[in-house]
Amino acid sequence: MADFRNIKEKYRENPLPILRELVGQGRIKGSDYVALNPRRKDSKLGSFRIDINTGRFHDFATGDRGGSVIDLAAFVYNCEIVEAAQRLESLFPFLARQPLAVQGTLAKKKEVDIRYIWRKSIIAEHDYLKNKKILLGNALVNNYRGQSRLVIPLTDFIPSNHSGFIIKTLQFIDKDGNKRFSGSFRGMFHIASDFDNSKDTIVICEGYATARSIAESTDFYVVAAMSSLNIKPVAEKIAEQFPNAEIIIAADNDEAGRAGAQGVSDIPNVVIVYPTQGFKDFNDMYQAVGTEKVRNVFIGLQVEENENV
Repeated sequence: MADFRNIKEKYRENPLPILRELVGQGRIKGSDYVALNPRRKDSKLGSFRIDINTGRFHDFATGDRGGSVIDLAAFVYNCEIVEAAQRLESLFPFLARQPLAVQGTLAKKKEVDIRYIWRKSIIAEHDYLKNKKILLGNALVNNYRGQSRLVIPLTDFIPSNHSGFIIKTLQFIDKDGNKRFSGSFRGMFHIASDFDNSKDTIVICEGYATARSIAESTDFYVVAAMSSLNIKPVAEKIAEQFPNAEIIIAADNDEAGRAGAQGVSDIPNVVIVYPTQGFKDFNDMYQAVGTEKVRNVFIGLQVEENENV
């Protein structure tokens, strides 16, 4: 029997992959996820909105609404809420409540699965890398059901060197840029730069491609938080591990990116920087104007800080 309360609570830990699975790619506007209504011929974003924190949804054009992510799943799948809850638990096992003994077994299985996937992955080319004009970095590539996908390792602790790196979960990216995770990634991040780089300055950005663009353009230690909503949890962990380090938030220049960056204003030694020339993120900038222009944004930031000392 599905545990409705537990699903609603667990949903808050990692809402965006669930929303993308239910309604497809959308845009973040404040606390809302704005997408096309999958139940009608919706061609323009705006009327169908979902509260990211709860899954509460409302279509202002039709009046369709619901009060939770379970209601949203029932609406999308056109089924009763019990079946909707069961589908959510099947698609996202972390939403299901398990006895403690079973939880321990599942956690161990997940750890084994992650190690197995990682060991079966290789250094190879991938269409997503070509599209983003970046190098593979610390990721690998494998084949799943006949499709090539990037396998990106995430952790929650910065090691002193590569040998101390512990993979906690994985992100997968297919050739079209569709992303999935092997589990919750709250507080997790991908290390995109050389593990031996100095930790005096640590750059935090959103996605893998953006992080690789910055890592290839600078000598900074660069990590990807994988979501604007995860910027603050990652920044808090890194600030706790390296209290004297300067943290640069390389934010996306959109509403979600700005909101995620501004959320870290209470963390000491944090500086926020955005791509220049109207680019949405540093990968867009990197592709259009090259590494030197990206590097100059960060060099200019350092010069400004030195002048203020």
